[in-house]
Amino acid sequence: MYIMAALKKNTSSLCFMAVLMVAIMATALLSSCDARKEMDHEPAAAFSVPAPCYSKDLPNCTDDKCKKFCAVPGKPPVPGAFCNDKSSCCCPVR
Repeated sequence: MYIMAALKKNTSSLCFMAVLMVAIMATALLSSCDARKEMDHEPAAAFSVPAPCYSKDLPNCTDDKCKKFCAVPGKPPVPGAFCNDKSSCCCPVR
């Protein structure tokens, strides 16, 4: 009989803790929605986005020279490489 009373007491405590956790999670979820709305109004520059390529000096750059320049020795030319301007090559980040 004593064991049954102890189990009932522990079960009610467990149910209370479960309800409390659900309430906390719901509050956190709702507050994160408010934060998301605030973030939508900030300029996009606030988030840093990794560069798609890194620039290297290559005088008289042409796309073909750039693709070969970015390739690892013994490997085929890199298809995503391109010239930023006449003196620099943009090698894709792998």
